[in-house]
Amino acid sequence: MFKIGDHVVYPFHGAGVVQDIEEKEILGETHSYFVLHFPLTDIKVMLPKHRIQQSGLRKVIDQSDVDHLIDALQKGPETPLSTNQFSKDTENLLKSGSIIDAAHLISGLAKKQAERTNGLHIQDRNFLQKAKQFIASELIVVKNISEEQAYAFIDEHLPSPSET
Repeated sequence: MFKIGDHVVYPFHGAGVVQDIEEKEILGETHSYFVLHFPLTDIKVMLPKHRIQQSGLRKVIDQSDVDHLIDALQKGPETPLSTNQFSKDTENLLKSGSIIDAAHLISGLAKKQAERTNGLHIQDRNFLQKAKQFIASELIVVKNISEEQAYAFIDEHLPSPSET
């Protein structure tokens, strides 16, 4: 399980830290809650201990997994999604909590952006930004870099438009 000070990733929120473990009485029952803080977005979340497994909360990736992240950013998803399927599955990729799914999403949206003369639709732009923020938050912790360096790392490892 997790302890105070652990760096964790919570789906859709990104990387944060277990700030505290609190006992709360609700409707006459006492429950333990993990208090999570996400510094990139300055959000606090209280997650019931008994719901950890279903929540998708996980430890941040190891430095050794960064190569897999780079590969996912460069190659994108193994099977390209159709436009209709892509729209339906985009949010689910972010909700999975997987940094590789988020990297595939970024790669796919970057390819889609390169193919369109007038850029991405607003919803796709929002998903692209959310996926980049999700990965950047984890890179900040794993590589001990700044937010700006994390976003630059992501952009540097995307294929150039001529490669798409």
